[in-house]
Amino acid sequence: MTRVSALARLEAMEAMSAVPLTKFRHRHLSARPLVVVPLAMAGEAGSPLAAIVGVSKRSPTLLVVGQPRDRVQRFAFAADLGRIVLDYIDSCRVDRREIGSRGRDQESRSRYTDAPQILVPNPGGIKFLADLGRACRFRSTTGDYPVPAGVPELGMWLTFLANTAEEAGTSMLMSVTDMVSEHWATGQSTLEDQNLAALMAWIAPPDGLTVEQALLDAENPSVCPPAGPATSPDFDNIYLAHAIKQSDTARAAGDHEAASAAQAEMRELINEQIKPTWRLMWTAISLLRGVPEAPRAAKRFESDCASFTGYSDYQDSGTALPQRTRDSAIGAAKRLSRLERALENLEADMAFDDPYVLADRRSDGEAFAGVVVDAEPGRVVTTDKNKRVPRPLITIRTLDPTRLADDTRLISPSMPAGHKAVITHTEPDGEASLVTVEINGGMGRALIPRPGTVPELGQVIAYLPDPGWRPTPVFPERDQTVWTHSIDETPDPDSSIPNEATAEEWGDDN
Repeated sequence: MTRVSALARLEAMEAMSAVPLTKFRHRHLSARPLVVVPLAMAGEAGSPLAAIVGVSKRSPTLLVVGQPRDRVQRFAFAADLGRIVLDYIDSCRVDRREIGSRGRDQESRSRYTDAPQILVPNPGGIKFLADLGRACRFRSTTGDYPVPAGVPELGMWLTFLANTAEEAGTSMLMSVTDMVSEHWATGQSTLEDQNLAALMAWIAPPDGLTVEQALLDAENPSVCPPAGPATSPDFDNIYLAHAIKQSDTARAAGDHEAASAAQAEMRELINEQIKPTWRLMWTAISLLRGVPEAPRAAKRFESDCASFTGYSDYQDSGTALPQRTRDSAIGAAKRLSRLERALENLEADMAFDDPYVLADRRSDGEAFAGVVVDAEPGRVVTTDKNKRVPRPLITIRTLDPTRLADDTRLISPSMPAGHKAVITHTEPDGEASLVTVEINGGMGRALIPRPGTVPELGQVIAYLPDPGWRPTPVFPERDQTVWTHSIDETPDPDSSIPNEATAEEWGDDN
């Protein structure tokens, strides 16, 4: 936690009201997201109990598993959920446009202009969908123990979406509590911020209630049932267990009328538990819509569209296989490199777009701002290729902590697009620091820089590290991987079902 974010939490505690941490919303918010609130029994990890799903606040679909321990009912639930999710994904595969050529082959490419966006209450909801995907993607619709059509495809899509959720900046599967707490600071811990009702109590308490009263209600499961995926143990023991037992008894006796009545009672119980979270979800979405979207969020959404298009085409190819249960050593290294790169890019984009985030990074020494106290705007140097190029020098006096090393490449939200610089050296100046930077980009192609591309004396300017472009790391080939980091390719996890896949997360089917 940086100084600025810590101060914001202290201010929120003192004022008993949430404090904005950012000026913009740095996540793309679809005009038509699919909201999913999943529930699982408190004592049955990985066993779905219910889900409420929909793209409209007023017309949700409630799905309930009558007996979460019953394999047939679990996959019937997955099939019902799959029809909704896959229909929603198909609705995003309507408009496709050409995006030009790339590389020497000059082949034209295209991608969808939209991508799906599934919103869940908290990170537990993302894990629930990831577990559901893992339990479904290896199943077969034929042979022994078949599952309904669409279940394996749902599993592969949920796994794809869960994998993208790990990548910073993506918006296809997101937790609403993460989106809200990224923009507002509260007077409670980050762990408590994962409680949607408590988080919303700080930002928008119900009419007629103070924040303190709303927080007390948020901690009372009888007033604000848990946002999932686990239900309240008291609810399970007192109400749910009795309803499930009644349903099981009626089905065992062949009493269809009693079974229908028990199912109706159970749906009503689940509806009472899940509806408050459903309403909170749409209240949070409405609040997030009121926050302007950051300028660079649109570019990140284009990357989502490209990723969605690639996986959608793979699914349409007819050769799609379920994702691996575990990454190979090289695959894990590539994945880690990609996740690190995405995080660097997101942090730089947020600081570039948002003065609040920039101030946060400045307080931690990861950026700086100050006044230009010296400048050599006409400096010209000769490169190794004997070419004369402009390389102005400016010196900035800053009171920010300076922890950036020499030769760090910089970008500036205070200058026109394309402006780039590099730190040449830093020296102390009393309580301040003097940072000298060399400008090496964004000045045009002439020896004399274009007006406005070089900071002037007395100008206030801010800089932060440029994540820039860097080549993809080179990893060894599979046959060059040492035996301690290799995977037995017999059978191949990409083409056959691992033995443990049938028993993980949802329990042993035997």
